[in-house]
Amino acid sequence: MTQELQVLPASLPAAPADRTLRCTAVRQETAEARTFTFEPEAGEGFGWLPGQYLTFSLDTPHGQLARCYTISSIPRDGLEITVKALPGGPASSWLHDSLAPGTVIEAHGPLGGFTPPALAGGLPDTAPGYLFLAAGSGITPLMSITRALLDSGAPVDAVLLYSAHGPAEVIFHRELRSIPEASGIRVETILSTGSIPTLGAPRAPGRLDAELLLELVPDVRGREVFACGPPEYLEAVRGMLEAAGCDASALTVESFDIADHAPAASSGAPLSTAAAAGAQVFSVEFVQSGRTIDCAADGFILDAALAAGIPLPSSCTLGMCGTCKSTLLGGTVEMNHAGGIRPREIAAGKILICCSTPTGDLVIDA
Repeated sequence: MTQELQVLPASLPAAPADRTLRCTAVRQETAEARTFTFEPEAGEGFGWLPGQYLTFSLDTPHGQLARCYTISSIPRDGLEITVKALPGGPASSWLHDSLAPGTVIEAHGPLGGFTPPALAGGLPDTAPGYLFLAAGSGITPLMSITRALLDSGAPVDAVLLYSAHGPAEVIFHRELRSIPEASGIRVETILSTGSIPTLGAPRAPGRLDAELLLELVPDVRGREVFACGPPEYLEAVRGMLEAAGCDASALTVESFDIADHAPAASSGAPLSTAAAAGAQVFSVEFVQSGRTIDCAADGFILDAALAAGIPLPSSCTLGMCGTCKSTLLGGTVEMNHAGGIRPREIAAGKILICCSTPTGDLVIDA
């Protein structure tokens, strides 16, 4: 029986109830990347928007870690995440070494807004023009989006440019090379070393830059752009698009740098020190988690929440990726972001808690 692609409403709660998931399969994608398949322990099904992620609570030898991983599949194919093992990364290393069929873990979600509007609210009659830019593990949300577009059967016009170090590091290689251009999706790989003739025309090894971007996608100015990769890649993408004359509002980004490291230290002083020094301290109420904490006026809200043991979704901690985007229900903040939130989202009351400090008592829908 064919199951239709389940599409959730675009306005999902920021912190859904916990989910218990059981790993059912593990598949090797590359030497360093594996795909993990899950099913809900209670047997209930749930859907997600292509490009969304889950926040996993992992019991590791380093303690309990909260990490965000993009869902790389679409609902009809079951729940999958694809994770690259990072050297010295406690979370990704634990997943690769210890997560096996039968293992049960806790998760929150789905979360995130890295989804083309056409997939969030119904497919239009005319094919939208997309440009998907991915580097390394940043292919995972764009793979989910690509699969959803192919599965929809609707007309589509998309170009996927995937940057990787070499042929052996191209995740989903077999599936990507099987996508015919007749589908409306063209896939090109840009490799630092070597080439893959079956994924676009062979070219000299190198990196994506503004010149190559215009060569591969001459009509880039008319496309909606979705980019995912490490912060330095996304910064380079912004420069390329600006050089190509693209409107900044056409770009949606997400970082896959999912904090596989210790939480970043707050730029402000610890609360006890701040209070002793006479610095202002404000209350922050998180509605969905039912917790209220204190946050110094010169401290970031995310840092205060993590220090209090509230596992909120976060990634780059630099105001770039948008992972920690939340709705501010009451109060005001000072926010110094780096492009991870759009003006219309700010106008709608959204903030990035990783780069926001309170200017009064706050109420946040998280």
